[in-house]
Amino acid sequence: MPAPFKKITLEQFAELLAKFPFKRKINAVHMHHTWRPNHAQYRGHDSILAMWRYHTQQNGWSDIAQHLTIAPDGAIWLGRDWNRPPASAAGHNGNAQAGPFMFEMIGDFDDGKDPFQGAQRDAAYEVIARVQHRFGLSPGTLQLHNMMSSKTCPGSGIDYQTTLSEVTQCHTRIIGKPRGAARPGGAPQPGQIILRDVVDESIESLQRATVNSVDPYDAEPCLHRDGHPEVEEARGDGARGLGYTAIKALRPHVVNLRMGLFSSSGEWTTTMQDVDAIFDTHLPAALEAARKKGRTLKLMLYAHGGLNSEESALAKTAELVKWWSANDIYPIHFVWETGLVETLGQMLERAGRSRDLEARNFFSDHVSDPVIEAFVHRAGGVQIWNAMKWSAQQSSSPNAVGGAAMADGMTPGGAWYVADRLAALCKAHQDIEVHACGHSAGSIFHAWFIPCALQRGVPKFDSLHLMAPAVRVDLFRQQLQHRIGAGMGIDSMTMYTMEDRFEKDDDCGRVYRKSLLYLIHYGLEPERHEPILGLERSVLADAGLRQLFGLDGGQGAATVIWSDNGLERGDSASRSRTHGGFDDDPATMGSIARRVLGKFDTGAIAELPRSRQAANPWRTPADVWADTLAEHGFELPNFALPDPPPAVNESPFAGVYPPQPAVQPLWQPSAAGNGGGRRTALCVGIDDYPTAPLAGCVNDARAWAGALARLGFEMPQLLLDHQATRVAIVRHLTALVERSEAGDVIVFQFAGHGTQVPDLDGDEQGGDTPGEDEALCPHDYASGELLIDDDIRAIFERLPECVNLTCFFDCCHSGTITRFAFGRPGAAKPAGTRARFIPADRSLIANFVGRRRATMTRGAAVGSLDAMRDVVFSACLSSELALESDGHGDFTRHALQVLGQGTAGISNAAFADRITQAFGPSPRQHAKLYSSDNMRAAALLLPICPSARPVPAGGRALTAMLTARERAEVASQYLRESADAARPLKV
Repeated sequence: MPAPFKKITLEQFAELLAKFPFKRKINAVHMHHTWRPNHAQYRGHDSILAMWRYHTQQNGWSDIAQHLTIAPDGAIWLGRDWNRPPASAAGHNGNAQAGPFMFEMIGDFDDGKDPFQGAQRDAAYEVIARVQHRFGLSPGTLQLHNMMSSKTCPGSGIDYQTTLSEVTQCHTRIIGKPRGAARPGGAPQPGQIILRDVVDESIESLQRATVNSVDPYDAEPCLHRDGHPEVEEARGDGARGLGYTAIKALRPHVVNLRMGLFSSSGEWTTTMQDVDAIFDTHLPAALEAARKKGRTLKLMLYAHGGLNSEESALAKTAELVKWWSANDIYPIHFVWETGLVETLGQMLERAGRSRDLEARNFFSDHVSDPVIEAFVHRAGGVQIWNAMKWSAQQSSSPNAVGGAAMADGMTPGGAWYVADRLAALCKAHQDIEVHACGHSAGSIFHAWFIPCALQRGVPKFDSLHLMAPAVRVDLFRQQLQHRIGAGMGIDSMTMYTMEDRFEKDDDCGRVYRKSLLYLIHYGLEPERHEPILGLERSVLADAGLRQLFGLDGGQGAATVIWSDNGLERGDSASRSRTHGGFDDDPATMGSIARRVLGKFDTGAIAELPRSRQAANPWRTPADVWADTLAEHGFELPNFALPDPPPAVNESPFAGVYPPQPAVQPLWQPSAAGNGGGRRTALCVGIDDYPTAPLAGCVNDARAWAGALARLGFEMPQLLLDHQATRVAIVRHLTALVERSEAGDVIVFQFAGHGTQVPDLDGDEQGGDTPGEDEALCPHDYASGELLIDDDIRAIFERLPECVNLTCFFDCCHSGTITRFAFGRPGAAKPAGTRARFIPADRSLIANFVGRRRATMTRGAAVGSLDAMRDVVFSACLSSELALESDGHGDFTRHALQVLGQGTAGISNAAFADRITQAFGPSPRQHAKLYSSDNMRAAALLLPICPSARPVPAGGRALTAMLTARERAEVASQYLRESADAARPLKV
């Protein structure tokens, strides 16, 4: 069975078409529709697999009929081998030497049925044109199924002449413009590497062996009446290893997310319609069943660790759903596809395979862990971890990046939509209890989901259970802690986590000799040594947490259960001695069930079977990018070891590692000769101005943060609405600049109002409107708290050498905000838009002057463009308005569209040109780049000169990848670990 069928994009199809080893000449393109499933019945991979079953088991063909299937969203599913004739139309299928290329489109395109439009139509036209172009065929070689039979397929609503005209235009657009081609010269970029791998995997998938080599000459879909359903209910075996019965049983209990959005690919897909079915059908039925038993419905919202692959998460979910249900608890499992453990495991495993390490038994000594922590922090671990945290936050956002727009224009994350439906259910029915449980990174997921659900109208959470929570203490305090307690939002909370001695006895892949929480604490957070809620040491060091959990002798609002406490059963039992073992531990899970059910130690429940054996996640293959990078030259180094550990009073690394050339970080291989450091950003968005509200700035800031995170930036700092005061912006922007080092890339993004005010220090003498300062409007601007160009220039003057500082300003009077000012916008505002400009009236000017005049001195004359060290992308010219519409700034919408097409080899000037082109031939505003000539030619968002970080050469010592400051931290940590090892274990 060719399961799972592979799904690709149009870009990947173009590359695959160019590289596929055709042995059969294509002389025509055949176009079909499926009739059934139609758009409403489409269930992603399940539907493709169901068609395969019908064609092979019912019709007896060797494979699915078509070479391709085009989904309603424009995605392309691969089908039968392109070197084999299709089952397209009787007498027209060709043979092994020559014949048609056949594709089907999911849908019923007869008049009045599914619309043939949007991404699906565009994909169909491009597939036709590209196949014809590949084989030198004219547009007229397109044949609709109804031209070869009496059927209406591909639908009476599709006109041949219109289709032919569109395909002809598509020919013109694609000639000489192959998609996805790699740029000549230089190292391949990650996008090119992934594309290459997808093509290789697709060729292998298409050339799979089948039972029969030849199908009947009259093989043709829809052999009965036109539109005979190939599959009435197109639901197949969607997840590997889970049969139809298991799939059917799981659908009412699983919400699958990828990067915060409903997952449309992979082992399992989830749509809004699937969530609607849970809340409109399955939960009401469960509620009625509970009422008949005289009980309330107990609903459990479970977030797994977010660290495992989708396949392993689904397998574990299938077992847990049975167990929850056996205890009369209705579970909804959030499965979010990240695979973090596999990727980190790949990094650690390569470190452990070094012959030198084995020879010196390096990983049996405490010296290894501090070195690995520092290495992982530098080599991409922070970016991987930040992407996972961003995915958790994005899932509960009302306007998620890349989400599908609803009728009201919102693009919610998947968890936000669940929260909205849950609030409506609770409002309609009073006899529902809502409980939540999260394991490891699932605590981060709930840190965003629970406040979101309460805000949407869920009256309360009856309980919250966190197992080995990986959430930062500051995020927990900000999002959850103040909500714990009767009447506060979360009636009760219980945390299950290991005593510190067991955290230190745990390991990650047998390479890192402590638990994953310690690796997060020391290596994965942007600021090392960040307190993590699940670490005993973090709890005991925090007075607020000690009070919360009643560890100072008082009555706490929450409970902590330390594992392993030796209790096999009861409402306070927990026996796990590994970070990943809590959700496999019958004692821990039984304790949670008893607390949800209101049963005490002696209460009988359906116990979790002891036979459950969790796979070691550190040993499964990475499913993200670590292997891919390694296969193409971006390998983790082979690590040489330090000499045997010195005496405790000596630095373990003093004088051992001489300076060496710089190494490229794994997450962003840059152009030859460029070094690479940290990538950090500050994103500001303000909508709720008291006198002139906007509607797209917060969305813009979140969208920029998401886009930058996907480019490898550490999780950008967000200042939204009331958080974005002048003091806060200055403080965070100053920290962003002052903490940067040579080789770093930093970004400042602002979306909000801009204005102009009188120049108080006399430095503005060179513009069209002398005597005025450009200004950004913080949330508290009305009191005179403006952020003028002098303020920003003063901060940017502290920028260290060789730091790439790039600004994206989506507001009026932004292009020269770091340099000098121009004129006042005079353009009219188009209908349906808002302008991001506030005219400075007498009151604002008076407040501004009153706050500033006492502290102002005459400033130096502003420099020219050539003197700029920063790069500024401005939303509009000084004489124009920066506009917003449909929930985003026009500049942000176009800039992120261009950014999403890839940054490989793009200079700042080229990026600006592409944004200009994206605005179209008659733009309402003109985006502008302000920078020196040198920075115009520099690569977009890449280091501008080598970093000072040493590079391993020859023997490649692991610590040679670290800065001097990091090596000092390693030495200090080594001493702490050695001291800890000498202490007796706590009993």
